[in-house]
Amino acid sequence: MEVKGEEIDNILRDKIKLYEHLGIEVIEITSHKAHFRVSLEKNLNHKGTAFGGSLYATGVMSAYALVLTGLKHYKIATDNIVISKGEISYLRPVDTDFDVVASFDSLEQEVDFFTKLQKEKRVKDTVKVQILGDGGSLKASLFGTFVVNA
Repeated sequence: MEVKGEEIDNILRDKIKLYEHLGIEVIEITSHKAHFRVSLEKNLNHKGTAFGGSLYATGVMSAYALVLTGLKHYKIATDNIVISKGEISYLRPVDTDFDVVASFDSLEQEVDFFTKLQKEKRVKDTVKVQILGDGGSLKASLFGTFVVNA
């Protein structure tokens, strides 16, 4: 089942009120990868770089969007997704518009995640997120543990 980025964008706008204020553009969204482009201007701090809380929020949202897209792809009727733990490492200042890319470690992890959810009606696993500056330089990384109940 193909899920369109516009559909996920609309769900995020409707369900997560912060989303529309962060200047997010959905570039690509599949059950394998969620890629957002984010406006620096909407997320500036007092130093002229991206606010750390915005980096965290956009990272969590991309991971949430990845899981939500996977639920639709695997035809699992739930939106009961929560983050139970999030760890972010800020590596370098973000001074341009930036990309946020969420993914599972492998196709096997993705399939296991949704298969376990279908069988056990609950899954808890980690999604990785990279925050990239111009030229693909790694600016921050986030590991989010997500719990989904079906």
